[in-house]
Amino acid sequence: MLSIAVDLDGVLANTTLPFCDIINKRHSKHFTPSSFTRWKAWEVANIPKQEFFRALDEAWFNWRSIPPTEEDIGLKVRRLQELGRVDIVTGRSPDTVVPAQSWLKQHEVPFRSFVRTMGTMEKAELPYDIFIDDSPELMAGIATTPKKHGIMYTQPWNQNEPKMPRITRVEGWKQVPAAVMKITRRRCTEP
Repeated sequence: MLSIAVDLDGVLANTTLPFCDIINKRHSKHFTPSSFTRWKAWEVANIPKQEFFRALDEAWFNWRSIPPTEEDIGLKVRRLQELGRVDIVTGRSPDTVVPAQSWLKQHEVPFRSFVRTMGTMEKAELPYDIFIDDSPELMAGIATTPKKHGIMYTQPWNQNEPKMPRITRVEGWKQVPAAVMKITRRRCTEP
């Protein structure tokens, strides 16, 4: 059976909105999610990397304020389950695992396992066939790994990434099932 790793932040949960609120209040700024046109958001916000991660954790501690990236996100992931085994694979800090799982439950997002990694690039080492993620760094790593495929969920910070082998870009969850089926057909012809 096809194994599918689905990222949490930026793919299911729109953590950029509460993150912007936190950073804007703390630094008297006016960031919006579209302000973050590069993956390394701490560089865009001109804050230390550790402060970026603390602000994301802070957003998760108030998990009820985090909207989904799209309406009916649970239903959209449920459709994906018809095509393979779905796990949530995230780099969330240990302190935010319980809030993240509560968020998934509230939004009725179905999954088999919740897998926490130490960071984004560690995901590529996991034994999944398809990764649905918003990280251009992860997608670049998957593009060089035979037998693995990626679906890049479009966000402002990955819009300008070049085409990569075995990486399919989607503009929203409506396009994900078709992308998975296309990848499945392609995998059947790979050596």
